[in-house]
Amino acid sequence: MKTILVVDDFSSIQMFLCKTLEKKGYKTIGASDGNEAYEILSENKVDLVLSDYNMPNCTGMELLNKIKSNNETEQIPVIFLTTETNPEKMQAAKLAGLFAWVRKPYNADAFFAQIENALAQQQLN
Repeated sequence: MKTILVVDDFSSIQMFLCKTLEKKGYKTIGASDGNEAYEILSENKVDLVLSDYNMPNCTGMELLNKIKSNNETEQIPVIFLTTETNPEKMQAAKLAGLFAWVRKPYNADAFFAQIENALAQQQLN
């Protein structure tokens, strides 16, 4: 069973995503910001990180940079699920190794296809 770390500072969104992903057959772990998420990554095997971009304490971009600069976590795909629309931020995230940028509100089928693609890509590496 694949494990997805869901990072969002809004607990209702985090819980909704976790429940939805669990119904699809994934194990989930929730975190309220990038710092908590990074701590979880150091203690758990995680197959994919699904993160908001705008969060207090440690943003999604800061979390992405931490993940991609660590040999232990750099292979974990990261998907941003966010309301952020700034093209410069999107480009910077892609250059830093982001797998996908999904805008809220999202199309559920396309969103789950991105997750499946990220996990399939990870298995190839």
